[in-house]
Amino acid sequence: MANLYLTHRCDRGCPFCFARKVLKESGRIDEILTIDEIVRFLDHYGRETDGVGLLGGEPFLYPHFDELVGLLLKRKVFAKIFTSGTNPLPSSLAGCAPETLLGKVAFVVNVGSRDTYTDDKYANLELLLRRFGPMCSLSFTIFDLAADPAYLFDLIDRFHLNRDIRVGIALPIYNGGNKYIPKEEYKKAGDYFVETAKRAAERSISLSMDCGFTACMFTTEQIGALLARGTALNFVCGAAVDVGPGLKVWNCFPLFQLGKVDALDYPDMQSLREALGRQCAPSLAPGEGIFEECAGCDMRLKNYCQGGCKSFKSI
Repeated sequence: MANLYLTHRCDRGCPFCFARKVLKESGRIDEILTIDEIVRFLDHYGRETDGVGLLGGEPFLYPHFDELVGLLLKRKVFAKIFTSGTNPLPSSLAGCAPETLLGKVAFVVNVGSRDTYTDDKYANLELLLRRFGPMCSLSFTIFDLAADPAYLFDLIDRFHLNRDIRVGIALPIYNGGNKYIPKEEYKKAGDYFVETAKRAAERSISLSMDCGFTACMFTTEQIGALLARGTALNFVCGAAVDVGPGLKVWNCFPLFQLGKVDALDYPDMQSLREALGRQCAPSLAPGEGIFEECAGCDMRLKNYCQGGCKSFKSI
């Protein structure tokens, strides 16, 4: 699934944000992916874009959000909206009957603990979750190994949300600027993930791994414990395709500054992904993974684990 990166604007300020450096570059804050560019992208790739992610920044701050939703609905393109939920609902969402969007729109909502919100921001989040309930999945990024994840479970029960949580691990960006889990603490992060999965399972909630995790974060016993609790394991890179202003494309935000290609220069998505790989490769440190042990790791040689996020090889 390609992601449409709509706008740099965001008022959440998450310390682990991959886009943090770009968002601080004041000369770029007003850049947007235009509706015309989106139409050209969808036309070019046709059936390969029957579903797209909507990213930012914050998608709800995109000035043409309502027009875009109408366009995607008309074209029968599924939209997965990645949002903090802390801004007022755009009119296309506030003014519709939620059931009319079932199977057409879904929300991935990155949430923090209650103390990270002002009252008005939290009220906006509650409104989104209350209105769209089962169409919402929570997203959580591990960056503080002392954080209590219980608030996630409480929100799921309170608003009848999807009972699977998308869990990522905070990753570095080229030239720094964000908070992330250093690879030396990956074992501790693995322990934290396992404990969270166990607590979630007690409330009939499962976890799904986003990219960035490595198999060696966990013992064999821990892997078994995760599988027994319905965890969707993922130790390989999803090779995201993020399409931004000017139809420039990059792999994902941790690698945003390592080079981009033009979206319409390739005949299909596979060719586009291969071009992105060639573009980034010269800027990455050599090696087969983020740890020295990755070179001879049986898990990596069998393609079960890719050896962690390439962003570590860019810093």
